[in-house]
Amino acid sequence: MYDVIVSDLDGTLLNSQHRISDYTREVLHELTRRGVEFIVATGRHHVDVRAIRDQLGLNVSLITSNGARIHDAQDRLLHSRAIPPHMVEDLLFRFRLPGVHLNLYQGDHWLVEEPLPALLDFCPDSPFRYRVTDLGQLSIEGVDKVFYAGSHDQLIEVEDMLLAHFGDKLNITFSLPICLEVMHGAVNKGSAMASLAERSKTPMERVIAFGDGMNDYEMLRRAGTGVVMANAHTRLQDALPHHARTHSADEDGVARYLARVFEL
Repeated sequence: MYDVIVSDLDGTLLNSQHRISDYTREVLHELTRRGVEFIVATGRHHVDVRAIRDQLGLNVSLITSNGARIHDAQDRLLHSRAIPPHMVEDLLFRFRLPGVHLNLYQGDHWLVEEPLPALLDFCPDSPFRYRVTDLGQLSIEGVDKVFYAGSHDQLIEVEDMLLAHFGDKLNITFSLPICLEVMHGAVNKGSAMASLAERSKTPMERVIAFGDGMNDYEMLRRAGTGVVMANAHTRLQDALPHHARTHSADEDGVARYLARVFEL
């Protein structure tokens, strides 16, 4: 049995309307009543995730920006790790393609160069919104995450450029086919999950994790049981061919798997 459940949000816990279903909420509430700890692990910004936590109705620890920040259930910051400033400068000014939009998470802010209304569809119930700014005038200290939004083919080209230049000095990963995310090289959800498990003295074999994107890869590898969603990106399914599978996010895959395992 498991003492800790860790779940990604988009494409995993959240359905295609970017909301938590009533059934999923009921299952998680029942498990937390039984003493099981639930942790959210997402590429989203910590300010954004607070609104989703309120929707869930539970006080839970948060792994955000793919592990760049960790907050406990009382919202205390336990850990943060920013991208080195000289690398942020390269990301801002050296590795760009026309039609690919650059976003930054810095402190409590989401910064963009131009309005990107389509991205707001991912947080319909959140007051968290981007701020249009001149990135050329921006301080490059304290940037937790840079992400590129564009067509998948364009982002593959950006990924190739970044990997060729930075190697493993940065963690470069897809959260969605249209979103390429960049963090400090030591930052990933798996390391953050392991840190929280160590803090609660929970052996990794008693941790179960769910995800659908390549930014979940390390987390699913390190958990005692890593479960891949039916709607997971092909690259993740190919990378973890022997990991457990569950139904899609729209079919309450996380809740249905947990209900079976915990015999709810």
